[in-house]
Amino acid sequence: MIEFKNVSKVYDNGSVALDDVCLTINDGEFVLVCGHSGAGKSTLFKLLTHEVVPDTGTVIVDDFDVTRMKRSKIPKLRRKLGVVFQDFRLLPNKTVAENIA
Repeated sequence: MIEFKNVSKVYDNGSVALDDVCLTINDGEFVLVCGHSGAGKSTLFKLLTHEVVPDTGTVIVDDFDVTRMKRSKIPKLRRKLGVVFQDFRLLPNKTVAENIA
């Protein structure tokens, strides 16, 4: 399960990415996130993977409270998520199979 409880994120430049978002995605649900540029889609995913932390609210992924997660636990969280990034994040010195692994 993924749960956002009253999550807000404002970047240093004053850009409001998310404002008091409440969202629950239950196990087995398939969800598509769409919206115009600047709507907060990327921020939503960055919050799930602990690339950024919310200014307010709580992000829960399965049993992980992502907002209070220790740095050492982040890799375990990310192994539970399947994310396809827009910029691929491929390692140039690895083969396709190695990048997938």
